[in-house]
Amino acid sequence: MPPPAPVTSFPKGKTIRLCFMGLDEGTANRLRELGIREGCDACVVSSGDKCVLALGASRIALRREVAQGLFATDTP
Repeated sequence: MPPPAPVTSFPKGKTIRLCFMGLDEGTANRLRELGIREGCDACVVSSGDKCVLALGASRIALRREVAQGLFATDTP
């Protein structure tokens, strides 16, 4: 399996598994409160200036700088 890559490197429609967060603790904790956690699966809805991830029925928009700090792999 390839190494984890920033969420912004995955194409629209790709289902990914979040591996780790290379973000400051405050930002990482806020994302966890919103349901974005290590080990969860998400679908990339958009990966432009604003990255949108689908987690179940929820959609979460992230600034590009934040999305670049989220590292993921393809789902198995």
